[in-house]
Amino acid sequence: MENNTFKTVTFGGFAKQDVIDYIEKNARDSAAVQEKLRQENESLKAEVDALRLQVDGLRTRLDAMDVERSRLTAELERETQRRQELEPLEPEAARLSEEVERLRPDAEAYAQFRERIGAIECEARKRAADLEAASQAQMRRTVETFRAQYQALMHTFNSTAAHVTGELRKVEVNLTQLPRAMDQAGVELKELEKLLEQNSGQNG
Repeated sequence: MENNTFKTVTFGGFAKQDVIDYIEKNARDSAAVQEKLRQENESLKAEVDALRLQVDGLRTRLDAMDVERSRLTAELERETQRRQELEPLEPEAARLSEEVERLRPDAEAYAQFRERIGAIECEARKRAADLEAASQAQMRRTVETFRAQYQALMHTFNSTAAHVTGELRKVEVNLTQLPRAMDQAGVELKELEKLLEQNSGQNG
C-alpha cells in the first residue's frame, strides 16, 4: 500500500477531502486490478476449453484408430487362419506370408502413432490442469491482496476519523468556554475603566 501524506486542517487532523480522495484512488486501483485478473482468468479458461476440445478431437481420432487397429487385427487373424488352411500349398503360403509382412509395418506404424497420441493427450491434460491451478492460485492471491489493502485502508480511515473527532471535541470545549472568558474580560475592562477614572479625578 503506497504512503500518502494528508494535508492538515486549522484545528488539527487531516483534510477530509484528502482522505476521501485517497480512499477513492485505492478503490479504483483495486477495481482495475480485479478487472485485469478477471480478464486473465477468462483468457485462461478459454485456453483450457480449447485444450479440452483438442483432447476430445484427439480422443476421437484415437477411437477411430482403435477401430482401424481392430480391423487390421481381424484381417491379420483371417490371413493367418487362411495361411494355416492353405499350408499344404507352398506357393499360396508364400503369398500369404508376404501379405503378413506387408501389413506388419502398418501395425507398427499404428502402434507408434498411438503412443504419440497418448503422449499428446497426457501433455494436454497436464497443461490444462496446470493452467486451471495457476488461475485459481492467482485469484486467491488477488483476493488476499485486496483484503489486506482494504483492512489497511480502513485502519487508516478509522485512525484519522478518531483523531479528527478528538480535535473537534477540543474545539467544541473551547467554544463553550469562550463566552465565560469574554465575560471575564468585560469585567476586567470595567475595572480598568474605573481605575482610570479614579486616577483622572485625583490628578485633576
